[in-house]
Amino acid sequence: MAILIYIPSFTSGFTLDDVIIIEENTLIRSLDNISQLWSTHYWAGKIDANDTGLYRPLTLTTYALQYVMHGQNATPYHILNILLHALACFALMRMIALLFNDIRLTALSGLFFAIHPIHTEAVCGVVGRAEILSAVFIIAASISYHHWRKNGQVKWLAALAGATFGAITAKEHGFMLFAILGLQELLYVFTSKKYQFNQKRSWSAMGVVMAVSIVLWMIRSGVTGPPVPHEQWLVVSALDRMATATRTIAEYVGMHIVPFKLSADYWTDEVKIVGWGSIGVITSFLLLVGLLALAIWKRRELSSISWGILFFFLTLAPVSNFFFAAGFLKAERVLYIPSIGFIVAMTGILVWMMNYKKFKLPAMILIIALGGFFMVKTVLRQPDWKNNYTLALATVKTSPNSPRFNDMLGLELRKQERHEEAIGYFQKAVQGNPNHVPALVNLATSYKNLGRNAEAAQLLEKAMQTDPGTMATYVNLMSVYRAMENYDKNLEIAQLAVARFPQSAPVLWNAANAYQLKNNMQMANELRAKAVAIDPGMDE
Repeated sequence: MAILIYIPSFTSGFTLDDVIIIEENTLIRSLDNISQLWSTHYWAGKIDANDTGLYRPLTLTTYALQYVMHGQNATPYHILNILLHALACFALMRMIALLFNDIRLTALSGLFFAIHPIHTEAVCGVVGRAEILSAVFIIAASISYHHWRKNGQVKWLAALAGATFGAITAKEHGFMLFAILGLQELLYVFTSKKYQFNQKRSWSAMGVVMAVSIVLWMIRSGVTGPPVPHEQWLVVSALDRMATATRTIAEYVGMHIVPFKLSADYWTDEVKIVGWGSIGVITSFLLLVGLLALAIWKRRELSSISWGILFFFLTLAPVSNFFFAAGFLKAERVLYIPSIGFIVAMTGILVWMMNYKKFKLPAMILIIALGGFFMVKTVLRQPDWKNNYTLALATVKTSPNSPRFNDMLGLELRKQERHEEAIGYFQKAVQGNPNHVPALVNLATSYKNLGRNAEAAQLLEKAMQTDPGTMATYVNLMSVYRAMENYDKNLEIAQLAVARFPQSAPVLWNAANAYQLKNNMQMANELRAKAVAIDPGMDE
């Protein structure tokens, strides 16, 4: 089912971050760079990356291997994502069978996980592979821990070490494995009538997980910088962020049960920043506390529901925005791993209902209704990810004031030479967030193409002040000042750009033009030679 339901996405292209991480990432274009993928941060292939806080070398390695085989043909990347999603479903069923020994729970958990529409973004977006890979390895670690604890075969301890390594290097969620396995040990306490703590095996397993985690944390710390929070969190107090996150977590719960409105982006219209005095926050807090209370209260009688709820909260914690600000307000892709828990809890409730004659028919109706709805919703969402144009069109309907997607739609319309419409969306993006640098740059570029150079220069100067690390700002600003014949400013920006981006061929080439216009041919020729050495295509 996991494969069949995602057949429509086989022919999709690259969207959103796929473009930067795969199409434009020079580091994945040769296997000679594999060692660099393991010694740099996730965005190192983007010359003006400002987010250096992620380390996902295993995921990048899979892209590099595919790039060697398939180049920029997106179809094989999508096929592998779907196959990995199917593997995650298979592994999940194996884990549930081992932990709960219930064929109904096993089958329904696998089915709902395969078809749930909340996974569409992770599966259809190629960069969602980080979520899927990490989930596969986390589940594999759980299975390995179970077998090692049960029979003590060294191969399972080795498998646990390998799975921990894979989970962490695929995505940061892998660092949660120590806590996840701790929860699994508690499950054995809840469900076993004659529970015995196998001190030697359990502690050796935990020691292996901790050792791998510490080593990888040290490596990661040496190559990454601080994470970059979402721009809106920068002006929000910690208490308000936690209140907003509380309400959002409750919304995540609802999205698992009735995923009516799903979106590739959520702006402040959809995620309103609120304080603890909000009725919505108070209600959400009581709901979440109630779920936790249920998980603790019924830990023995309803162990699958209890484990599922606790797994959901545990794995959601690092991406919830509650404890620290993440790079988004609300996002579906980060729910791929937490949804393992909530889907098991949902199916646990349905299986519990099936145990009682009076609830059996309603349970069957719910299974059919939810299964049908999930499948239809998943199939209908996939065309949104066909390309950036279809995704932008769909997202401005669900999040109409999203600066990111209004900007993206403007770019796609400009490619279609629908310039007036494009400017309208760029302007809307800037209105939504006056400090959204990509929209400022793209609006300025459109103004420049229309000869409105003074307005373009003003926007680009603001963009440079807002974020001095965006390369496109400098390149476009040099072009604008050349068009205005303001050669002094052109050279000033060129010098700033070369100092910040000395390895960028477009920057060096434009800077060479700036020096030439000031009659400094020696420097112009030197810069052009450096540009051509970096990118021979610059000389064409």
